[in-house]
Amino acid sequence: MIKYGDKISLTMITLNEELSVKKVIDDIRKIDERIEINIVDSSTDKTPEIAKSLGAKVYRQYPPSGYGPAMDYALKCSNRDLIITVDCDDTYPLDQIDYFSKLIFEENYDVVDGNRLPKKPEFMPFINYFANYGFALIATALFFVRIKDLHSGMRAYRRSILKNLPYKVEGVSLPVELILWPIRLGLRVKFVDIIYNERIGQSKLEPLKAAWWTVLRIIRARFLRY
Repeated sequence: MIKYGDKISLTMITLNEELSVKKVIDDIRKIDERIEINIVDSSTDKTPEIAKSLGAKVYRQYPPSGYGPAMDYALKCSNRDLIITVDCDDTYPLDQIDYFSKLIFEENYDVVDGNRLPKKPEFMPFINYFANYGFALIATALFFVRIKDLHSGMRAYRRSILKNLPYKVEGVSLPVELILWPIRLGLRVKFVDIIYNERIGQSKLEPLKAAWWTVLRIIRARFLRY
């Protein structure tokens, strides 16, 4: 067991992840059975049934309302002091949960960001990598903080700070605002390099829509009055 397992909610949003959901939940349980697993699910396959059978709390959002509303719902249904988000496709290193939790509880950070891009990940398409890298450079210039990965799906948030982040729920690319608002508000943000693994299943990313919403969210987080 890890030191802070009973204080962690591990949160995922799922859309037809029946090929990977069992492995991901089993891997979390191996780390610490006390970790609360919350899933907001919009699947048409057996993902929610599999997750429930393994002890996860499943919140159905069907018909699907989109990525932003699903992530917002997932964050709000988690009641423990620390919320760690991951994707349910086995791409993120769950062995970093202990380190992320210690950075929050022992070093008093408010957000820990898992940076996938210290270099190009082996399993990330070049076009995705260059888009991510370019948007991160734009954000770096606007926020005066070196940001390498705006779209990471693995982050740790101190739950108490989330209610103060004025992000826009609608649309995709919500992780952009979930990292930029803490920076703008002067919260303590830690960037940690992580390994990004090969995914199980198909990507649901819509590149053009994601790019448009990324630009919109960067502008909102930098210039919106709050």
